[in-house]
Amino acid sequence: MKTIEEIITICGGVEGLYAAITNEPYMRLVIEHIGEGPHGLPAISVAHYYELNGDLCQDPEMRFEIERTPNGLVMHPSMFQMANPPVYQEVSNDSQGEALARELREFAAMWDNNLRDQGFLQAAKRLQSNAAIKS
Repeated sequence: MKTIEEIITICGGVEGLYAAITNEPYMRLVIEHIGEGPHGLPAISVAHYYELNGDLCQDPEMRFEIERTPNGLVMHPSMFQMANPPVYQEVSNDSQGEALARELREFAAMWDNNLRDQGFLQAAKRLQSNAAIKS
């Protein structure tokens, strides 16, 4: 999750984070602090959004609890959802939850690499550079 971690750093950290990154031709990426997660750690939502019949739809959205370590941020997945087809998965504290968390970590790693390859890190840098110029 190095791409997401770098975007979080560029945007000033987790607390109060809200970053909406437009990077055509891809769907808008939104990363935002959503309070505490199920284990009391700071939590973020990472989502691609598109509009369908006037409604915002996630494709996908993942929620992570953020643990700060000496080696950087560790992101523990706690939820996955998509609007179409409708999918909602929440990580529980049992063996099924552990299996889902493992699956979501694998998906998140692939997604994170795709975000970097698609230029979202560079788009976030441009966004912050433009914000600094405007202030």
